[in-house]
Amino acid sequence: MIMLYLLIFIFLAGIDVVAGSNVLATLLGLGDTKVDPEILTNAMTVAAIVQGSLLMFAPRLSLKMYGTKDDSLYVRFHAEGTGAAVLTIGVECLCLFIMKLDTTKTFGLSSLVWSTEHVLALAKRYWWKMGVSPMGHICWLIVSLLDTYACFASAPYTQQLLWGVHSLFALHNVLVIVKPKVISKMYGYKEMKLNGDQKDWLRSFGYENLAMCVFGLSLLAGVEAHKSLGFMSVVVVAHMAHTLSTSCSLGAVGSFLMFFWIIFHASSAANFISTEVGYAMASII
Repeated sequence: MIMLYLLIFIFLAGIDVVAGSNVLATLLGLGDTKVDPEILTNAMTVAAIVQGSLLMFAPRLSLKMYGTKDDSLYVRFHAEGTGAAVLTIGVECLCLFIMKLDTTKTFGLSSLVWSTEHVLALAKRYWWKMGVSPMGHICWLIVSLLDTYACFASAPYTQQLLWGVHSLFALHNVLVIVKPKVISKMYGYKEMKLNGDQKDWLRSFGYENLAMCVFGLSLLAGVEAHKSLGFMSVVVVAHMAHTLSTSCSLGAVGSFLMFFWIIFHASSAANFISTEVGYAMASII
């Protein structure tokens, strides 16, 4: 499916060159023709579910696809966590735009993704193998399960719980991006010098989970669902741009995938937020 999207992108780029049309302007909401929101949300749903599932359940395959040479447990663990975030976004899109569920039920179902990731990590004994206490992971598992229970039981504290969890996890992921050593010490990691691949996937974990939190916080704040998705895409664009500008470990296919995701999410941000965002995205690309 990812390769299909890439082929579509190459095809559109070829039309730009051969026919002189401005497909990129259309994708960024700057042309006379706009992208159909339903097509864009459906594409986002499929892309997020496929990409997230591959990262979460087949991390080795995903790492090879992105050109990652380090196959250590540390990299696989953060690749799976990145996949859980992307899959959560995909499930939320599925619930909101296709199944037409309300926001509370959407959060209840999407929380099951992270519950699954936590259970899998504990079952695989990741924390013990890395010499780290699993208590942090267990706490997040309890929170995920509590989220699901509160959302489906219509508990009176549901909104406060969702606000608190999303805000705390957003702060957590900002620290992962800007102060990774602080987070590492919090979880009990021993002092370690990270190589390029490990830095890339730790940063990916932070950015994609921050994007998930931005999507959730926007919905909780009452922002319209499409615009909330656009705000989420801004964070993903920042992630891809950051990685492309700093990573030395990405292979040719990985770099191409990153550039494609920039186009894809820039289109989402531009079409769902405003034309001004479209111009901003065009300047980045």
